[in-house]
Amino acid sequence: MALYLLTDFGHQDYYVGALKGVIKSICPKVEIIDLTHEVRKFDVKHGAFLLWQSLKWLEKNSIIVGVVDPGVGTSRDPVMIRSGHFTFVGPDNGLFWPAIQSIGSYEAYKIDLRSTGLAERRTGTFDGRDVFAPIAAMLACGKSIDELGFEKRSLEILDLWRIRAEGRKIVGEVRNIDRFGNIVTNIPWGYVRFENAVVRVKDSYGRARVSPNYEYKGLLLIRGSSDLLEISITKGSAAELLNADLNDEISLEVIE
Repeated sequence: MALYLLTDFGHQDYYVGALKGVIKSICPKVEIIDLTHEVRKFDVKHGAFLLWQSLKWLEKNSIIVGVVDPGVGTSRDPVMIRSGHFTFVGPDNGLFWPAIQSIGSYEAYKIDLRSTGLAERRTGTFDGRDVFAPIAAMLACGKSIDELGFEKRSLEILDLWRIRAEGRKIVGEVRNIDRFGNIVTNIPWGYVRFENAVVRVKDSYGRARVSPNYEYKGLLLIRGSSDLLEISITKGSAAELLNADLNDEISLEVIE
C-alpha cells in the first residue's frame, strides 16, 4: 500500500521528516511517496488543485495525507474520508473536496482523538505530526476507518471551477504557476474554440495564439496535461510577463 503526502511545509524545516518518522514508527512496511511539499503556504485552493491534478495517476487503494492547514488549532475537524479507491486524511477545510467531487461519492469520519490516544499528545500547532500521520499509519497497517472515528455527515466545500462567459470573453482563475512559469487556469480546454485572444491578468495583457508546440515565440494558448487551458511562452515565464499570481482572475477576449 502506498501513502502519499501533500503539504505546504517546504523542505527548510524538520516537518516533512517528522511526518515520515511518525508513519514509519507505527507502520514500517508502508511505502511513503511525496506528492509535493511546495503548496503555497496557507493556500488551501492551491493544495486542492494539485491534489485534483494528481489523483488519476495515483495507485489505487492508497492513503493520501493532505496538510495545508491554516486553521490548525481551531475548531475545524480532523477527518478521514473514504472515496472511490482512496482514503484521505487531513483537515476538513475543503482541501479534499475537488478530488472527492471528481470521484463522486464519499464516506466521512471525524477522527476520535480520545479513543485513539492522540488527544494527550496533541500540541495544537502540528496536527500533521500529532494527528494525521499516526492515523494514516494506523489505517495503512490494518485499522478500519470506523475504529478511529465516527461518521460525519458533511464536509467543507471548495469550488475551484468558477468560470463565466461574457460575450466574446471567457473569465476564469489562475490555479497554478508551474516552475517553468506556465499559467495553469481552471478553464477546460473545450472552451477554447478560437485561434487568437487577448489574455489579461489585472493590468497586464498580451495577445496570444493557440499552438500545438513552441515554435511560435509569443504568448501561447496550449492544452495542458490536465486538459485545461495554460498560458505559456517559449523558454520564458508567462506568469512574469503577465504579472500573474495564484487565484488571480484571468480573462481571454477572442479576437480575429
